[in-house]
Amino acid sequence: MERVHTKEMLPLLDSRHMRNFILALLIFIPSLALAQQSPLYTQYMLNDFVINPAIAGSKPFFPLRLNAREQWEGLGSFAPSTQSLSFHAPVGDGRVGVGGLIFQDNTHPTSNMGAMFTYAYHMNLPAIESKISLGISGVIYQYKLDQTAMEFYNPDMNFEGGVYSETVPDAAFGTYLYGQNYYVGLSVYQLFESTFREALTFDYGDNIGVRHYFGMAGYTAEINKRLHLEPSILLKTIDAGPMQLDINTRVIFNRKFWTGISLRTDRSVVALMGMNVGNFHLAYGFDYTLASIANHTAGSHEISIGVNIPDPRSRRHVYYWRY
Repeated sequence: MERVHTKEMLPLLDSRHMRNFILALLIFIPSLALAQQSPLYTQYMLNDFVINPAIAGSKPFFPLRLNAREQWEGLGSFAPSTQSLSFHAPVGDGRVGVGGLIFQDNTHPTSNMGAMFTYAYHMNLPAIESKISLGISGVIYQYKLDQTAMEFYNPDMNFEGGVYSETVPDAAFGTYLYGQNYYVGLSVYQLFESTFREALTFDYGDNIGVRHYFGMAGYTAEINKRLHLEPSILLKTIDAGPMQLDINTRVIFNRKFWTGISLRTDRSVVALMGMNVGNFHLAYGFDYTLASIANHTAGSHEISIGVNIPDPRSRRHVYYWRY
């Protein structure tokens, strides 16, 4: 799900295509913004709570994560950027998990800010030494369109400059099956398909938020006591939209350090590396696209910093995804 922007990309086009390019942007900016209402995360496997509410409370610690992503370096102010802060933890005997997420996704001249509040319920499956959970989130989205950042070379295409904003509620739902060396999850975001006012779509009609679907699975194989191999996949799609598949592999050393690679069907290759030392978490991902936009960008960068806060009641974690 690639993102397209306006002002600084105009010089990349010759004058013959300028009018058609602007018209296409005006028609498709709403759908492009909607396709990105769920921010893009390359290192989702290190903070999977952001794409599945059922994961809240599933860890044997309280993960606090700050993520930052700069996409398509080299496109100036029109390079998309995403920041998020998340936290989740078990409550009581571990059957209930709660969590929260705040995020900002800039796709200049549009932006999307939001907050998510999550409740999850976990049930033991002793016969298979696993747990299964169901989670639901209430989400608040605030969408903005900054017309002052847009420049038009055709007088017929001018708009009154202004910043338009819309705040809407929505929801997410997920389920998660997990044990000590595997997980499988399904989730859907933007359940309500909230409608935005016409001001955000240049009077081309109402803008309807489309549902986002995520399917994820992973497994950790012990090569020896110091070396583990973790393959995983993530399937992403939207209603009436394209499907995207991430195929990932991490090599974990001493349960502390890792490196890996991810291949994405949008013709991207991702290098992964990171560490969990003590209670400190640090990870970095570099995306390089093989698509045509590669001629104008030096790739994308994503960093994750966090703390794994120890759970003083660790015995409530009978089965959990260890890594």
